[in-house]
Amino acid sequence: MTTLSVFDAARDMPDAVAIVDRGVSLTFAEAARRTEPLARALIATRVPALALTPRADTASLLWLYAALATGTPLLLLHGRATPVEREHLLRVSGAHEPPKPLSGGDLVLPEVAESAILAILPTSGSTGAPRLVKLSRRALVASAHASARNLGWEKRDRWLLCLPLAHAGGLSIVTRCLLARQTVLLFEPGSEGTLARIAELREVLGGATLASLVPSVLASLLDAGFSPSEDLRAVLLGGAGCSPELARRAHVARVPLLTSYGLTETASQVVTRRYAERYQPLPVRRGVVSSGHSLPGVTLRLEADTISVNAASLFSGYVGETARALDERGFFVTSDRGELGDDGELYVRGRRDDVIVSGGENVDPLEVEAELLALPGVHGACVFGTPSEKFGEIVSAVLVARDAALGVPGHLAELLADRLARHKVPRRVVLAETLPLGASGKVDRRACRERFFTNLREG
Repeated sequence: MTTLSVFDAARDMPDAVAIVDRGVSLTFAEAARRTEPLARALIATRVPALALTPRADTASLLWLYAALATGTPLLLLHGRATPVEREHLLRVSGAHEPPKPLSGGDLVLPEVAESAILAILPTSGSTGAPRLVKLSRRALVASAHASARNLGWEKRDRWLLCLPLAHAGGLSIVTRCLLARQTVLLFEPGSEGTLARIAELREVLGGATLASLVPSVLASLLDAGFSPSEDLRAVLLGGAGCSPELARRAHVARVPLLTSYGLTETASQVVTRRYAERYQPLPVRRGVVSSGHSLPGVTLRLEADTISVNAASLFSGYVGETARALDERGFFVTSDRGELGDDGELYVRGRRDDVIVSGGENVDPLEVEAELLALPGVHGACVFGTPSEKFGEIVSAVLVARDAALGVPGHLAELLADRLARHKVPRRVVLAETLPLGASGKVDRRACRERFFTNLREG
């Protein structure tokens, strides 16, 4: 049985490549040797939790390895966290900055229980208030095994890591590869951000067999003429919904695409497109692309349209909160809405608090966005509700488009007359150069509403 220890990996497969960072390879034996002083320091200082603002680089991965080997919980902070947010999370978690490495002496590693907390990850939730999710070693191991039962592993595998390590999706790539004694291929976008370095990412992607991307990055790669190599056997897409147009473009480009759905509270993906279907067209239901099927060991439940999840990868609760994190049947009740297709596949329809109630009618913003994105010349769309004395809320949209006529609500109504019911057509609209993105790369609906609300006008 493999473990989450770089030292065990070094004994099992010393010459296997653990990390490739900017063209430089590091074997598990070399990684273990460089991790020793860090692990020794964590044991000596007995920090209750290690606070890191990790980058996709060797130095950060070595600290991750040290914490995993010593059973030190990790508080992973996003690089975009403000000083106020950082101070608050450090105070609430009790985490400490990394100590100075210690050299010399024998390294005696403690026994670490499967129930021990491996990571503490911030998540905003539906209210925007930061909460700290506790993920156990058991949860991340279960997540890795469920992923492996879908994708399998091949000896030549290199998993591209370009997602933030402060997110479950990024962290899980490290734990999956460590458990499987496989290679992590690193891409650090730096302060510019991934979208500003698509050409470099495209080059690094040529050396990957597996990759995890968000829709905005995949769309930018396709815009840049990306054509997958024969070695690339799967691209997992998560962090946000895949639009029908992006699914179509990826299929035409022969991208081996696997859409997925997961949360911080489930240690990343719990629903993923089946590996055997990676070259098939993605099903679309009422303007929403399928996220795939439940991974092995995952049970979904839909009450009304609210998604609940039961899985071995579920979190251990929130830091500082004593209320039950799961319901009486052991399910985590999400804030997401969805429906199941005829074959049991999941279609995620966004968050419950995203639904627009206009004149007593419920409007699904994803459905409206899908129709807007299908219009010629529309490259981006974000739909939300804004206050209206007459209707309670008005369907409003921010579009990325060059044609000024698309910013006229009456013109949009004509274009969408045969596609959407009248109450679903945006009555306020504004054009923008870009849409604000969150840390995971998905369109930030709240930020979009706040930034453009004063520019929207009722048609």
